[in-house]
Amino acid sequence: MSAFRTLISSLVVGALVTFGAVKAQAAGEVEKIVRQGELKIGYIPSPPGTAKDPKTGELTGFYVDAARAIAEQMGVRPVFIETTWANFVAGLQAGQFDMSIGATFATVKRATVVDFTKPIFYLGSVAVVKNDEARFASLADMNKPDVRIAVVQGTAAEDFVRRTIPNAKMTSLAGGNLTAGFMEVAAGRADASFEDLFTATRFTEQQPGVKMLFNDRPVNFLPIAWTVRKGNSELQSVLNVGLDNLLTSGQWDVIAAKYITGGRYVNEPALREFPKQAP
Repeated sequence: MSAFRTLISSLVVGALVTFGAVKAQAAGEVEKIVRQGELKIGYIPSPPGTAKDPKTGELTGFYVDAARAIAEQMGVRPVFIETTWANFVAGLQAGQFDMSIGATFATVKRATVVDFTKPIFYLGSVAVVKNDEARFASLADMNKPDVRIAVVQGTAAEDFVRRTIPNAKMTSLAGGNLTAGFMEVAAGRADASFEDLFTATRFTEQQPGVKMLFNDRPVNFLPIAWTVRKGNSELQSVLNVGLDNLLTSGQWDVIAAKYITGGRYVNEPALREFPKQAP
């Protein structure tokens, strides 16, 4: 019995030492950012939240403007670093950037490796298929080996398809373009693709050969948030205050109105109507 108690004590001490090391690493993160005078921000080009001009490299979008506003209030310079959906977690863990403004679905799986800010808004996913596609009245109809589903690697859609439609043939596409799977459908190389309702709506408006499924009741309805490295509670707290101020004061709507029309990006779980891209 004494040996057992000794083993338990050792495990507890080991866990406390590990936890203490994580806290020590996280402690002073904001002070370091302020001292260095810059906030390193990971981003994934995904208009209209984040858009990169291919000629000049200039970044625009409501996520970019919101991050700049918070950095200004912190008294530091925002430094933007491009990443992808597949690599942004590794970038946070390696310290390549302090935070990510990729519009990230807050999932349990992701929460094991990153920490999320407060939800910025809530969004569900839909499927995009060819206009003449009539096989899929439900998700169960897609769960067959002869059904080809294309998704973007590292996204919540990839995780959703893997868990919910495991028998389908899934193709994961590298890169940050959330419409990549939709383009596979339009080209006839995939039968369906899943992504958020906002992205799907914009794509189907521009591509007359495809349509949305489940848009009346989006699947995988989840909060959208920014992320920080796991355990970085200091920066997480600062960002939460900044986001809360922007959202509750109406400043977020003013920022978003520069890029979108017809709706609001607000912190309401029941919100299911999302804005169309500004002309």
